[in-house]
Amino acid sequence: MAQAAALTGSHGSSDTRAQSRYHALLVEDMPIMAKIMGRALDALAISYEHVKNGKEATAAMARGCFDMVFMDIMMPVMDGVEATRCIRATERHANADAIPIIAVTTKMSDAECISYRDAGMTDCIKKPVDKVSLEALLSRLLPETQNLDVQTAEYYDVLADDMEFINWDTLHEYGTLFKSGLVGLIDDYLAAAPGLMEMLSTAIQDKDAYRIHMFASQFKSASAVFGADRVSHLAARMEISAGKGEMAEARELYADLHLAYERTSEALRKKLVVLKIS
Repeated sequence: MAQAAALTGSHGSSDTRAQSRYHALLVEDMPIMAKIMGRALDALAISYEHVKNGKEATAAMARGCFDMVFMDIMMPVMDGVEATRCIRATERHANADAIPIIAVTTKMSDAECISYRDAGMTDCIKKPVDKVSLEALLSRLLPETQNLDVQTAEYYDVLADDMEFINWDTLHEYGTLFKSGLVGLIDDYLAAAPGLMEMLSTAIQDKDAYRIHMFASQFKSASAVFGADRVSHLAARMEISAGKGEMAEARELYADLHLAYERTSEALRKKLVVLKIS
């Protein structure tokens, strides 16, 4: 349980404010996702402050000055939609300009994106965020960012085994973005995921659809970063099943998810050895 906390809560800020043209508020309850988004912002020389839920976001907006907000949707205490409504209400009361608020989420159906905009969000970007999609988004919102340089690095070598469990192209893309930081992120994932699996198991035993939905969503997002497509896909199916209240299907999916994670973690550990000696 303690290990899973590494996926579900921490906050801080970047230290590049003096060299940045823009300052962002990053609202994300999962540290691994905050690190990913933070690295992408760092690569574009955009400083940021990180908070872990909507309530902290509204407080940060009241005391700070930001050029944009990157808002997760599913968070404890106050979710991203409610936080956006609060921010927009405050702006209207103060007769202030509307700050760009970007939904950062895995849930991007047409209906969901419409609901985000109805709540006052400016745009959406798919989680996990990569440098290409972030650049494209910023080019739409802030045309003057079109010439910002993104830092790059050489791709890591591809491992030949367990191809059916790891999408190495995805892992290499984040290797390019994070450089040596990828080692720490994989370490975080391998340390935290077993605790998250345990919480999923407990939620299934308790037939708690809300917790199953929440933990499956977190596992889906975190796994996608490392190209763990099978794990991410199964977690997404479990998330949908829990949303429909189909507990029997969620229980069956958990068995497949557990097996897929074991194979995936084995492949990632092999990759970690290569990264640490290279």
